[in-house]
Amino acid sequence: MDEIDPQALQFKEVCAYYGAAMHMAQVLEHGIVNALFFLDFLPRKRSEWTDTEYEEFFEGNFSKTFGTLVNSLRKVTTVPDAFDDLIRRSNKRRNYLAHTFFRENMDVLYAGGFDEVVTRLNDDIGLFREADAALTTILEPLWLKFGWTIERIEAEVEKYQAELRRSKPDEVV
Repeated sequence: MDEIDPQALQFKEVCAYYGAAMHMAQVLEHGIVNALFFLDFLPRKRSEWTDTEYEEFFEGNFSKTFGTLVNSLRKVTTVPDAFDDLIRRSNKRRNYLAHTFFRENMDVLYAGGFDEVVTRLNDDIGLFREADAALTTILEPLWLKFGWTIERIEAEVEKYQAELRRSKPDEVV
């Protein structure tokens, strides 16, 4: 029987934490695009927009960098200083994760720094969650203005999840 390489297992675990951190960065990024929808798209279009304009808005914004999205947000609203600090730190950490993380941390992992790397990834996850929660606090009054209560949003999420389950292809046996 082959021995299990503890470093290989640690690397897999680091990849899982890394994936969770990048996921939370993307949740925040999606939240910023949603904020731009409520702060910019809806006020400009009112209730008169086409499906094509709607799709182009989201497609265009999702093709922008995180930093560009943040700058777009700052152009359409004044962000509180505390949120500005969170979003600046989030952008810096997101860029680090996307461009530098593995290059800088492989040596740390091989030197036995697994706990250190995982702790920093958990800190990143917490930072992105905190920034997303702060963004939600900023957006809640706008959601209510457009009739989007938390209950309505949760109901839409449930409908969407049911649709995904229905459209899931049958498993091949």
